[in-house]
Amino acid sequence: MVKLGLVFIRDRWRVPVIKGNIVLLTLLGISLAFFANAEVYRVIDEEGDVTYTDNPPANDPTTEAISLPSINTQPAIEVLHNEKQALETAANSYQQILIVTPAHDSTIPPGQQLVPVEISLKPTLKMGHLVQLIFDGQPYGPATSTTSFSIRALIRGEHHIQARIVDGEGAIIGASSTSTIHVKRHSIKHNKN
Repeated sequence: MVKLGLVFIRDRWRVPVIKGNIVLLTLLGISLAFFANAEVYRVIDEEGDVTYTDNPPANDPTTEAISLPSINTQPAIEVLHNEKQALETAANSYQQILIVTPAHDSTIPPGQQLVPVEISLKPTLKMGHLVQLIFDGQPYGPATSTTSFSIRALIRGEHHIQARIVDGEGAIIGASSTSTIHVKRHSIKHNKN
């Protein structure tokens, strides 16, 4: 069996500990503690230049010991559950959620019974996310994985359309701006017959 610096003892591998290593580690620890508490001196030379050092010149009358304040430390910030959720939401966010059709402030002519709604997403719809169409402030049908919708049987007047991206639990991940459409219908008053 080749040892390669390891010793095989009772089905376990272990690194042999040499007493010299223990002494070396002890001396290293003591020296680090000594340097952590080392003094700092301010020395002013003949030209008036100030130098800071831990090894002052011997018998220099301009040498002055400086007591440094303790090191300024800041404890790590604990990330709360809501902040973690916000970070996850940011990772799941969309750069663009846009209602392409119908255009904002467009007019739906008389006789048109169906209004197609097209949503543009960048990036494309992610796994587990759904699109919820909002019509006049209320959900229009169930949330779905498609970006094409049709709104039927509109009454005349002004209507508002919005697209929301929701997760499987219905939490809103993002939303488009609201698009306004105006629906016109025939009127007996304007009938030329």
